[in-house]
Amino acid sequence: MNPRSSSKIHQLGILLGIGLRNLWRRPLYFTAILSSFIFLAVIVTSLFSLRAGLIGALESSAEPGLYFAQSKDSSSELTSTITRTQAAQLSRLPGLVAASPEWVVLVRLRPDNVEKEYLVRGVTPAAFTLMNANNGQPLVTLTRGRAFQPGQNELVVGASLARHYPAFHVGETIRLHDRDWKIVGEFTTGGSPRQSEFMADLEHIRTSWGAGLDYNLVALTSNVTSVEQLQQAIQGTLNDRVAISDSRTYYAGSSEGLGQVLLWFGLLFSLLAGVSVTAGIIALCESLIANQQDQLAITLLLGFGRVIDVSYLCQTLLLGLAGSSIGALLSMLLFNGITFTTFGHAHELVFPMMVSEKMQMISIAYGVFISFIASLFVLPAIRAATKGK
Repeated sequence: MNPRSSSKIHQLGILLGIGLRNLWRRPLYFTAILSSFIFLAVIVTSLFSLRAGLIGALESSAEPGLYFAQSKDSSSELTSTITRTQAAQLSRLPGLVAASPEWVVLVRLRPDNVEKEYLVRGVTPAAFTLMNANNGQPLVTLTRGRAFQPGQNELVVGASLARHYPAFHVGETIRLHDRDWKIVGEFTTGGSPRQSEFMADLEHIRTSWGAGLDYNLVALTSNVTSVEQLQQAIQGTLNDRVAISDSRTYYAGSSEGLGQVLLWFGLLFSLLAGVSVTAGIIALCESLIANQQDQLAITLLLGFGRVIDVSYLCQTLLLGLAGSSIGALLSMLLFNGITFTTFGHAHELVFPMMVSEKMQMISIAYGVFISFIASLFVLPAIRAATKGK
């Protein structure tokens, strides 16, 4: 190794050690700088982990062999119309295992003193015969209580809602359409968005709301391996009026807009937080340098020269790395798995936050990048403080 390079590295090590010790002796500066990076990492990790939780919940809920048929011109199941004739034709599709005609109504409830919208799904017993094509397990499973009775004001509640709201526990009564409805059971759907809904007797729901005889959609389980095969099967009969999608596409489409909103909000807020932290770090470092002018003059007299710039750069980078790492770890410990709710397009969806190692590494890298940018703005202050000394 070049003796000159070795000397510079040795000088850098000495200055870095002195600088970190001096910063440790100034707890106000040390805490403020470290906390800024911790805050930034928590913000970045939490925002994007929230979106990851939503996307993960939608993607993991995809079931092989599960398909949904709704009217081709509808933007959601709430605006879809499937006639009884169309439903009968769908029930005769090749490879079909089960068909569940459904009618959906949007209701407003206040489980936590805040009015929110929820879906009540009117179904027939066929809904409980839908099976996973791979393992033969039911797609809707009662985990507590019992099923609703036909013609009665009874509901079963999705497990996600029941876990999140005590007012939706089995045995509780809620007010729907000026009537009291009792929650008699709790069901799970393997984590799909339907686990954030209520189910009730289809005919009783339609009678209570004064609806017609049509359906909103038909859920299908089939032995066919692709949605294209089902679409081909309705070619020439229903293809101009009915659209069939697999469960992955159907669930992802139901919250695609929300996922984009979370993405852009996360990017914008992370950028604003980064700018704020950068400005704060610059102000703190410039104040620290102004209080260390005599020390800087001494290091120059000792022949350290421009290594001083590099030592301050390394100090800031190390603090950025340390603070961001702590923030990413705190996000994992505090937020991973925490249940969140959102209104989505038309109703509340309950899903857990997912803090992944990849997201932690991204937030740490972002914190180090911000520390590098801040240190570049601090270098002129260092040179001004040592000019002429």
